[in-house]
Amino acid sequence: MTILELLVVIAIIGMLSYLGYGAVRWLRGANVVEATTELASVMRRTEQLAAETGLMHRVVIDLDAQTYRVEVCEGGPGAISSKPLVAGASSDEERKRAVEDAKNRLASLPQGSLPAGSDPEQSEVMALALAGELGALRTCALSTALSGDTEGRELVRALDPNRSAKVTQVLVQHLEDPVTKGLVAIHFFPLGSAEKAIVEVGDGDKTFSILVHGLTGRVEVRDEPVRNPDEFLMRDATGERTEER
Repeated sequence: MTILELLVVIAIIGMLSYLGYGAVRWLRGANVVEATTELASVMRRTEQLAAETGLMHRVVIDLDAQTYRVEVCEGGPGAISSKPLVAGASSDEERKRAVEDAKNRLASLPQGSLPAGSDPEQSEVMALALAGELGALRTCALSTALSGDTEGRELVRALDPNRSAKVTQVLVQHLEDPVTKGLVAIHFFPLGSAEKAIVEVGDGDKTFSILVHGLTGRVEVRDEPVRNPDEFLMRDATGERTEER
C-alpha cells in the first residue's frame, strides 16, 4: 500500500506540474497575442492619423526598453530620419548641431556658395540642402491623439508590462540591416501610404509578425515569422522586385 500510495502521489505531482507548465505557456502565449494585437492597432490608427491630419506620423520602437510611441512630424521636406531621437530629447539641439555640421562641410566650397546678406533662415536651408541634411528641418513630437491627453504629456507605452513578449527585430525600408536594439521608426505618410516594415514580436516559443504594406499603409498580422523578409521589402508598389531597398 505504501509503494502504491507513493506512485499515486508522484503521478499527481507530475500531472499538476504538467498542467502548471501548460498554464504558464498559455499565459505567455496570451501575452504575445495581446501585445502584437495592440501594437498593430496603434499602427493602424497612426496610418489613419496621417491621412486625417495631412502630416507625417511615425511609430518609434525602443527595443532596449521594449516601449513604443507615436510621433507627429511637422516642417521641412518629406525626408525620414534613420535615427529617431530618444523621447524627451531636444530636437532644437539636434537641428543646431546639424546646421553647424552642414556649414562646416560647406567651408571647403568656393566663396559665395552660401547666399550672403539674405534671409538667415533661407541661408540655413541652403546650407542644409547642399550638405544633404534637410531632414534636420523636420521636427517630430509625441502625439497625444491616442491618449486624449490635452495637457500634452508624453505617451510612451510598454509593449508588455510582464516583459514576456518582446519585439525581437524590426526591418524597415530605409535601413539595410534588421534592428535588434536601440530606436527604430516606421513612417506613415499623409496620402495613405507607408514605409514598408516588418515587426517581429515573440516570447521565445511563439513569434508573430506585423507587416506594414507600402502602397496602402495596410497593417497585417501573421502568426509566424516572415520566411523571406527581403521578398516583402524589396518589391515596389506594383509587386515588381527591385534591386535595392
